[in-house]
Amino acid sequence: MVVKSRGKILLVKRNFRPEKGYWAVPGGHVEPGETFRQAAQREAVEEVGGVTIEGRQLMSFIHDADIGHRHRAHIFMGKVTGKVVAGSDAAEARWFSLNRMKRMDITHYTKTILNRVRGGKA
Repeated sequence: MVVKSRGKILLVKRNFRPEKGYWAVPGGHVEPGETFRQAAQREAVEEVGGVTIEGRQLMSFIHDADIGHRHRAHIFMGKVTGKVVAGSDAAEARWFSLNRMKRMDITHYTKTILNRVRGGKA
């Protein structure tokens, strides 16, 4: 999920492997019986608290992960509706500009999403 506010994007610092300590957009796997939107909303609450999914799905694509398997990504836009705090799945939750993110340890998956959003492929 991509959450933007005042020109910055919300990232969470991963608290578990793989890529523990790297920054990523909030997200995760779909549980049995969930829609993609429901999964995005559940993950948002688990990782950052006060965020809701708004509008349409931004994009969908296949992502070949560095860790040896393939993901089908469904990206939604999120909106801050309350206090943003790191949840149980995240060590931290903070806002960053795109320029600042160029110098950070960001997951490959997040780089792929941000490049697609920046490139107008959304």
